[in-house]
Amino acid sequence: MHAKPVDQPRARGIVRLSAKYVEGRSRIDQLHQSGSLKVLFPRNQTSFLQAVTVNTAGGATGGDQFKIDALVKKNACLALTTQAAERIYMAEKSTTASIINSVRLEENAQLHWMPQETILFEKSNLSRSLIIDMHETSKCLLVEPLVFGRIASGERLKSAKIRDHIEIRKNGCIHFLDKLFLSNNITEHLSCPTIANGAHVMTLAVYIGSDASKLLSVVRSLLPDTAGASLVQKDTLVLRALAFNSYEMRNFLIPVLRRFSGNLLPKPWMI
Repeated sequence: MHAKPVDQPRARGIVRLSAKYVEGRSRIDQLHQSGSLKVLFPRNQTSFLQAVTVNTAGGATGGDQFKIDALVKKNACLALTTQAAERIYMAEKSTTASIINSVRLEENAQLHWMPQETILFEKSNLSRSLIIDMHETSKCLLVEPLVFGRIASGERLKSAKIRDHIEIRKNGCIHFLDKLFLSNNITEHLSCPTIANGAHVMTLAVYIGSDASKLLSVVRSLLPDTAGASLVQKDTLVLRALAFNSYEMRNFLIPVLRRFSGNLLPKPWMI
């Protein structure tokens, strides 16, 4: 008889966080954290509550599950980022790393969703979703950089998979929707001149605010030829960018994020 394979222990992490506005500043209202996902709150002199998530498992692989559920209450401001780049490691066959995030914004609330890079390793398998539910008077800045393989190590993604779902709702209706699905030989797919022309880093940024149209020309002036920005609705500016590596991407993305955020870039982005 053959022994039945033993299921390997997998990482689990949950964060539930709400921010409230008190005496001119945003503060922690409620906080729950469990498993391999923790939150740090660096001191800062702004009206924003800065929350830095830490994955103590060191990354994610097949079978791991992480979840963030946040609420930004009336007039509060929350900036959420990661301590470092998130690494998605090789997964066993038919297993998937799952990351499910959701944020709700109440009246006049502001959100800066600014995680650092997500790095996909060879044979990784990631399913990720982010749903942001906004009030019509709230503001939102979102950035999601994706790195396909460890470039310095010469890694090629010949067998990897990612499903990514980003949805922003306003008053219960879909305001912005972005879906990404790549599988198998991702490096070869991105090498096509009409797709990514060999770029290894892909970034999406979305800014939703009444001043979006005023920022468009300034943002465009900061972008290289491998990036573009458009006003898809009168209050919604969408930026898409390609770069050969993270260093190249950050050179132009950080000045852009400074403009979007009012020079309130989270500390981990500056390290």
